[in-house]
Amino acid sequence: MDLSGDRLISELYIFFGLCVLFLLGNLVIRLSNKDFPQFLFNCAVLSLLALFSASMLSSDLATTAMGMLSINPFSLFFVLILTIAMLLTGILAYEYAGRYGDFALMASFSMMGIYLVAFANSLISIFIGLELMVIPTVFIVLLSRRSLEAAAKLFIMSAISIGLLSFAIVTIYGASNSFALVHAQQSDLMLFAAALFVASLGFEASIFPFNVLIPDVYEGSPSYATAMLGGINKKVGFIVLMQVLILVFATFKSAFLAVAMLSVLTMFYGNIVAIMQRSFKRMLAYSSISQAGYMLIGIAAATSAGIAATMFQIFAHAFIFIGIFAIVAWLESRNRNEIDDLIGLNQESRLMAAAATLFMLSLIGLPFTTGFVGKFLLFLSAVNANLVWLAIIGVVNSVISIYYYARPIMAMYAVKAAAKKIKPEGAIVFVVLACLAITLLLGLYPQPMISMATNAANYLFSMA
Repeated sequence: MDLSGDRLISELYIFFGLCVLFLLGNLVIRLSNKDFPQFLFNCAVLSLLALFSASMLSSDLATTAMGMLSINPFSLFFVLILTIAMLLTGILAYEYAGRYGDFALMASFSMMGIYLVAFANSLISIFIGLELMVIPTVFIVLLSRRSLEAAAKLFIMSAISIGLLSFAIVTIYGASNSFALVHAQQSDLMLFAAALFVASLGFEASIFPFNVLIPDVYEGSPSYATAMLGGINKKVGFIVLMQVLILVFATFKSAFLAVAMLSVLTMFYGNIVAIMQRSFKRMLAYSSISQAGYMLIGIAAATSAGIAATMFQIFAHAFIFIGIFAIVAWLESRNRNEIDDLIGLNQESRLMAAAATLFMLSLIGLPFTTGFVGKFLLFLSAVNANLVWLAIIGVVNSVISIYYYARPIMAMYAVKAAAKKIKPEGAIVFVVLACLAITLLLGLYPQPMISMATNAANYLFSMA
């Protein structure tokens, strides 16, 4: 093996060593019951994990480990994004979670589940990874006593999702005698398994009609937990959906047609119901549902360009969502939960008002933001896949979304009598500025991220 190959394998070993250190370190430090050392430890280890995943991604590493993990450009793309997302979410939790040590411990287990799903090369790996991600997340939501109902609803949805996923895996094994992510022969039994998979992952990815409890969970959870749910966990559902549909059910045209139909229903449901909301947090929850509908467009295209577009949109939405929920957390700490409570925000903090405006404009698809690039790639992939009607419906829904995003924007810039300047906490400013920089800089110059997404999507199709 050449020196560059030795270096990459060494980086891989270091990466997995850091994963073990991340988990065990949180267990040990939690016993000391000191939040600040644990916060510094998590920031350091997550930064190193992101650094090594970026290095391996840039080197096009493709190998297997322990016979059950596949390290490749597709998996490393999501490992990099979600590691950075968890780092930013952890900063929010340190500022607002009353029990940061408990959050950090649960998040470390959840992160290991996320890595296992991203690196999965079998249905069993996916199942174990999802379980390892979901169960700690329920406890994270439970850290706030006011979130008991939200945690119960999240647990119910997760239980149904895992039950359907288990049924789907058993059905595939019964039909093919294999748990591997390989092409399945078309049959009625396998078509039934595909339907079960889409339904089970619909709960994880907030796809209509499986998302009925999602707004309640997002609204009832602490904002840092909502940032994790929508910015990280939901994206893992899409990772699995892409892996399974492309690697196992690629020849099932009816499955991709069903995804296209679900995309339409999800976009309309999220956007129309969002119009009727008065709670800012709940409006953003329905907005997140509509964004899931856009992401499905690229999957429905069933092409490498479509998957790359979905991957870019996942990246874009993750940081927009975390950024805007950092602002929501700041507002929530001041008991400002309704859209009307945003009146005069620009007078109180120009940074928060400007950032929230740019995040929402990016969700609409304003040019020179990652939201615009993602939607443009998604609609283009649909047109190239002869799904012009789906692209048109996507554009129509983007126009609909302007109405409900305009309401909080106008409220923020309305004049409020006796408004006083409010200085946001340093942690919130850091998270907001980091997410804003990603949204704007990679919106102005998206080529590096597009190239990584395209390379990752091409690799996924090469495995099929």
